[in-house]
Amino acid sequence: MHDENSGTARPVIDPTLTPSGRHKGDDTLDRHLLVALSAHSKAGAGVEFITHFFTAREHIGLTLFHIPASQGAVWAEEASYETLDALETRVAASAGKGRKVVDGVRRTLVAAGFDPEKIADRVVSPQRGKGHDLIREAAQGRYDAVVLGRRAQVGLGEIMDKSLSRHLLEGLSHSISFPLWICRLPEHDRRNVLLCVDGSPPSERMTDHVGFILAREPGHTVTVFHVSPGGEDAPEARAVIDRAVALLAEAGMPEERVVATVRTGANPSRLIEAEYHAGRYAVVAIGSSGSGRGLWDRLFVGSVARTVFDDLSGAALWVCF
Repeated sequence: MHDENSGTARPVIDPTLTPSGRHKGDDTLDRHLLVALSAHSKAGAGVEFITHFFTAREHIGLTLFHIPASQGAVWAEEASYETLDALETRVAASAGKGRKVVDGVRRTLVAAGFDPEKIADRVVSPQRGKGHDLIREAAQGRYDAVVLGRRAQVGLGEIMDKSLSRHLLEGLSHSISFPLWICRLPEHDRRNVLLCVDGSPPSERMTDHVGFILAREPGHTVTVFHVSPGGEDAPEARAVIDRAVALLAEAGMPEERVVATVRTGANPSRLIEAEYHAGRYAVVAIGSSGSGRGLWDRLFVGSVARTVFDDLSGAALWVCF
């Protein structure tokens, strides 16, 4: 819900929903991911991350989402049978290429052990632009997460600068009610999830999301990680950790696959970076509540900032707003 006067989101508390917006009691449902595909996604980082990360693939539902390149408009005053025919030909060719992309990814996923009956696809014509179209599809489909990825080993800042990230989603973050998975090519020796918590509402949404995704995924543990100026024994630190552990349990995450770590310091980004490198995690999960107005600012403004995201390599970033 949004405040019409301020334009900012007002939290709506529904006792039947978890912090990430799932209906309570949905723990046994398949995890349903919307995988955004580019023209070169057959070997994209998002697809490779999914095939590498999940071991209990029978619990995963996937929708492959592709928007072929726009073919441009034909103005009424310049329309002719020739131009309309040429446009229709280009649209058909673009749709055909899009179908090949989706079919290639489907074959890759089936070969990796995903259930073909649980792989759907959506090849759609662009409407308002890829960012708007992606957000609309994600909201209407009530997916558990949206997966973005690139093959090139570039910094996450550069990924966010590309077509399906910064340019498309900038200014649309107020519409994003789902977790984003921003993927790099995975390093295959990385396992487990580093869940960075600070007690904020976005952090609680991410905690619930991580617990739900991993509850039926026995191949990974969760490290609940908190940075406290007062150290491990500070009341604030214990409260944040205890709340996160409780949320994970409520989401179905087995207690034996959860550990907690508190570090003392005033620079969370540096300590998260050190933990990420030392633990060889496959995922860094974080709630983002930066003060900026657009997605870019909300990702990269604040104490846990560009240092973490720019340096992240070989792993995925999961972020909730």
